[in-house]
Amino acid sequence: MKLKHVFKTVFRRVSARIRSGPLKGKKWSIASGSRFIRGDYESYKTRAFLDNFEPGSIFLDIGAHFGYYSSMAATVSRGEGWIYSLEPRPMNIKFFRRHIEINDFRNITLIEAAAGRYDGFVRFDNRHGSATGFVTGDGNLKVEQVSVGGLIKRGVIRPPDFIKIDVEGGEMEVLADLEEFISREHPKMLVATHGKECRDFTENFLRKNKYSFRVLNPEAVSGDTEIIAIPV
Repeated sequence: MKLKHVFKTVFRRVSARIRSGPLKGKKWSIASGSRFIRGDYESYKTRAFLDNFEPGSIFLDIGAHFGYYSSMAATVSRGEGWIYSLEPRPMNIKFFRRHIEINDFRNITLIEAAAGRYDGFVRFDNRHGSATGFVTGDGNLKVEQVSVGGLIKRGVIRPPDFIKIDVEGGEMEVLADLEEFISREHPKMLVATHGKECRDFTENFLRKNKYSFRVLNPEAVSGDTEIIAIPV
């Protein structure tokens, strides 16, 4: 893991053009991984997102990683609408800011924080892969956390039309924080669920709030599933 970290640090600013897919021709850091450069990153999830995202929408990307979904939203919207992206991990933030810079994305606001039910500071575990960090009491890193529902209420961010949530097990906290807004406005959603408890909670949450939903990968061996949810 240390060698990987050194590689990413050294080559973060070296970019190549993405060869295929929805971001074809856009520039991307080569240190972020070959799947991004090939253009086949999370192909089934990408299809579900693009099939349901309307260009010019207000998009909320919770757990933005290197900015892949935010970049897709910015690209297909051609400068219209707005993207609010939350990411707490410092290395991921550096990659994301680099991707914003080299592609001249002007309709993305990057919020350097985790999402939860309250504003404050939490412990975050970043000792695993770049896409698998999570909030936990024994985390090795202190990061800021914000209530996204609070940001919407205070007008800090515009009410989203589409929400993506992928926070490595913290989805229940995020959905609980956003329930008042979701139950009233019914945005489209793409939710990653990590484990059976999280999946059961999410499916019950969606039924209660009158959503039609589909599990994109029902046979997932690890139990981590992706759910696309559309208001009835």
